[in-house]
Amino acid sequence: MKAEIIAVGTELLLGQIVDTNSAYMAQQLTTVGLDLHFKATVGDNLERLKNTLQTALRRSDFILLTGGLGPTLDDLTREAVAEVTGKKLIFHPYLNDQIENFFKRLGRSMSANNRKQAYIPEGAIPIENPVGTAPGFIVQISDGAVIAVPGVPHEMRYFMDQSVLPYLRRKMGIQEVIVSRVLKLFGLGESMVDERIKDLITAGENPTIGLLAHTQIGEIHIRLTAKAGQTDRAQELNARLENKIRERLEEYIFGTDDETYEGVTGSLLRQSHLRLAVAETAFGTSVIQTLKALDGSEQFLSLGLTLSNAEAAQKLLNLPGRIFQNQGLLGLEATKALAEGVRQLAGANLALGITGRAAKEKSEDHLIYMALARPQATEGFEQRWPHAMRYVENRMTKMALAQVRRFILESRNQEG
Repeated sequence: MKAEIIAVGTELLLGQIVDTNSAYMAQQLTTVGLDLHFKATVGDNLERLKNTLQTALRRSDFILLTGGLGPTLDDLTREAVAEVTGKKLIFHPYLNDQIENFFKRLGRSMSANNRKQAYIPEGAIPIENPVGTAPGFIVQISDGAVIAVPGVPHEMRYFMDQSVLPYLRRKMGIQEVIVSRVLKLFGLGESMVDERIKDLITAGENPTIGLLAHTQIGEIHIRLTAKAGQTDRAQELNARLENKIRERLEEYIFGTDDETYEGVTGSLLRQSHLRLAVAETAFGTSVIQTLKALDGSEQFLSLGLTLSNAEAAQKLLNLPGRIFQNQGLLGLEATKALAEGVRQLAGANLALGITGRAAKEKSEDHLIYMALARPQATEGFEQRWPHAMRYVENRMTKMALAQVRRFILESRNQEG
């Protein structure tokens, strides 16, 4: 059966917000065997939204809308679905009570326009919202349905996991269990990953393999999806294929499913009882912020310094001025000195030094230096990225944490 996603919101068309909802929904639809044939984005305009819905209903069995369920005048998804399906909007007092109680839990009063969110098309299946104010709904049509969920990402994910996917499984009479497993990689491009496992991708029927490049965070995700009569059997099928992939890509696989690179690195630091210090310039401050945001960071982050000039580095870290005479804070020697200085100041086991210069002209490259100071030695390197490359700060953060992760894993292997 065919599925279609409609993302609603003028801010999406203007590029003010990146549509991550459609990507997540598309990934989840594969777990119930639904083929996504179309995706559309439409602004907050009733006529255009109705036209988009009418087109979707002519060519798809299941239409999933995300967005346009808020309380304001430009939230028009309810109205569009009701008109296109020939139904009235009906007020549901218990949905209104749930919205009001949500505000009470936050210590706030519900404004009058929130009452609008308790209206859904007549005969629709309401989807309650315990994590926000906008209920969703399902309008069943023949063998398919129109499903509307909020546009707030964490609410949309809750709806998909708790209500939409279970409904689709029941509706489609799915007896098999579908289990997915995501392997997360950093340090190898999508084309190289594809090259190393293309025979497994081609041969894969159950489990199937899907590749997804996450440019913004610099990661490649490999999704394994298995079908079986029982969950254990599906997991076993995924595990067999995962072992084959790990034989070829183990050094680049840092985690699975919901794990993050920073979270995995933080866990390694805690488990190893190592303390880390960081000194970075203004171009690269996301490393300290990323580490500080991790649960239990006080167990491994000893000190984080953001330095904007060489004079401050000299005074705070007691470094000789000759190091900064030529390029100031920029350069491999200066970066190594920052790493060694902050390690000594913090009394840490490990320390990162990160300096760089953002490209200002198209003919320039982004220039980054990184160094890791450890008990026996300090190693550093230079990295360049084209002026047009986006999300450089995210890549810098992961590359810096990769030095720490590599050291810990190599130390474990030597001990073992």
